[in-house]
Amino acid sequence: MRRHDLAYLRPGSPFRFLCGEAAPELVVSVSAWIGQGLPLVVSRQSHQTAELQLALTLPTLLGRQRLACVFKREDVFLISPPLEVGKCLALLEAGAGSVLASLEAAILSSGASLGVFGSLAWEALTGEIYRHAESDIDLICDVRSLGQLDHCLDVLTTAAAALKVRLDGELRFPGGDAVSWRELAGCRHKPEATLLIKGTVDVSLKPLSALLETLIPESVHA
Repeated sequence: MRRHDLAYLRPGSPFRFLCGEAAPELVVSVSAWIGQGLPLVVSRQSHQTAELQLALTLPTLLGRQRLACVFKREDVFLISPPLEVGKCLALLEAGAGSVLASLEAAILSSGASLGVFGSLAWEALTGEIYRHAESDIDLICDVRSLGQLDHCLDVLTTAAAALKVRLDGELRFPGGDAVSWRELAGCRHKPEATLLIKGTVDVSLKPLSALLETLIPESVHA
């Protein structure tokens, strides 16, 4: 179970809000969300093993508010990876859809995995409106080797240049540490560069060299 994974809960699962009490209507919204069979997203976790921190974002009609909640792990009956890019293409204009389809094929051809999170994913999951004219497309790409890393950075950079909307997201390394792909692309050949790392339980600063050491050195495109 990792950040951006989708967690499905049993209807009626008890929960609390991470930041204390919330308005009663928000309690109703979360309960109704679960009752409709919609997933929440796995977020950064505390060190407690009996509880699980999950989040959802309400649609634009309900204020597009992000709600962070805490559940018992036993109430989760299914964990699935982030939504596949292909399941979101119908929501995009033809040009953007074509770019994203090519991006997905190129990323998967390297053996890396790719998923969508953020407003585009929420729209695909719920059928509700989340995006606006300035909304980004957020992708999570898991890499295991240096070859995959460089290949994915090239593909993401090419796609970003072809899109009218901003292409954001993260590259995630085998240990679970993730970094903005744009930030990484800007210092790929500067191993001493310090990056903002989003881990499974915290956010920290690490040198690029520490991330590269977690990868398999052999290129997948030898």
